[in-house]
Amino acid sequence: MLRAGVSARTFRAITYIAVAGVAFQVAHFVEHVAQLGYWFAHPLEAPWLTPWAVFGRDMLAGGGATGTELLHLIGNGIFFVGLIGMCLVLVCKQLSINDHLLLKRAIMWQGVHVAEHVALTATWVMFGKAIGISTFFGLVSAGPFSSSYRVWWHFAINLFVTVLATRALRGFAKERLLYPGPQPATA
Repeated sequence: MLRAGVSARTFRAITYIAVAGVAFQVAHFVEHVAQLGYWFAHPLEAPWLTPWAVFGRDMLAGGGATGTELLHLIGNGIFFVGLIGMCLVLVCKQLSINDHLLLKRAIMWQGVHVAEHVALTATWVMFGKAIGISTFFGLVSAGPFSSSYRVWWHFAINLFVTVLATRALRGFAKERLLYPGPQPATA
């Protein structure tokens, strides 16, 4: 049953945002798998972007690190909005996030991830140097070690939050939370 004042149409829109945000993250994670595969084959080269990521980077800032930082910030923001959409599904269904530990953890860790990308983007724009957890707070910013650490850090955080979010979404589907109708009776 939906909370009073929430129409089925509004609920559907929220559900689409939630599912699209998680689907976007799955695609984003596949991008990181491709980057990691490239890095294994070419460990001493700069991190690689797939052609569609290069296109996005170039559209955002004419190429270079500013576009890369903005691309990651926007992409991780889209996923975060999807997770907030999942929270709104719970609100619409008059349920608590405390009953959905996987979603709670996904939001917490993706919040850390988004904060990292805000820091990386802001410091790049202000100082010309990305400063955050994935750059050892700017202490190591060049060379193969820095690049490989950043690739691994972002791969690991993306793997972790993607698993949490997809498992939470699967749980939502099993509990039929993604449908505007009444909940099935539990025994």
